[in-house]
Amino acid sequence: MQAALCATPIQRTEEAMTGTSGGAPLEASAELVRTYGAVVNAITANVLNAQAGFEWLNAQPPNLEEVRRSLNSVANDGKRAGEIIVRLRSLMEKVPIVDGPLGP
Repeated sequence: MQAALCATPIQRTEEAMTGTSGGAPLEASAELVRTYGAVVNAITANVLNAQAGFEWLNAQPPNLEEVRRSLNSVANDGKRAGEIIVRLRSLMEKVPIVDGPLGP
């Protein structure tokens, strides 16, 4: 049980969809919904960070350091959402997954 508590949402989804967690199909569906929620959160964060960047550019004078931070956050959130989508797609197509970093 302790290992399940340490697993990331994508790891729990992988386990549920491949049957390695011993869970029922309903559990797999719940994990899939939670993982899609993580993608939605990352995309929402992207939009908010982009809007913040525009606000910092419109400031008088523009705060370029804050713009850089906003753009860095946009890039990181977009990469994270993309990684999750690629992993989910691989699971759904039953294609082997390439291991890589997917930190929270």
